[in-house]
Amino acid sequence: MAWLALAITAVALLMPGPVVATILSLAEPALEAVRHWQNSWWPWPATNAGDSNLAVDKIIHLMLFAMCAILALKAWHTTLKTWSIILLLLVFAGFTEIVQYLVPGRSMSLGDMLADTLGILVGALIFRGLP
Repeated sequence: MAWLALAITAVALLMPGPVVATILSLAEPALEAVRHWQNSWWPWPATNAGDSNLAVDKIIHLMLFAMCAILALKAWHTTLKTWSIILLLLVFAGFTEIVQYLVPGRSMSLGDMLADTLGILVGALIFRGLP
């Protein structure tokens, strides 16, 4: 299951820009609901859709990597130490950011890497709380 989560994450993060734009246009009603929710608590509400897409993108990165961390830790915690799983996920996150530089319509982003890292840490904390 962890490998599937990593594969889905890689596909989601490495899609060409035009494909992402098409998917986003189809998902616009759901994204508008997320923007409305975000503006209800975010200390700096977005004034237009472009501003809030930035935060939605970071939330997506965080959630993808939190899911990867939970599944990887659940699958591999008996054979690998927690810190080594977290390190592998950080390397994977860095790899996806570097490869995005080569994908048309995508770019590397320190903000995405920070969101990925936070997602991994959140996932590890959630995993620690699981039975």
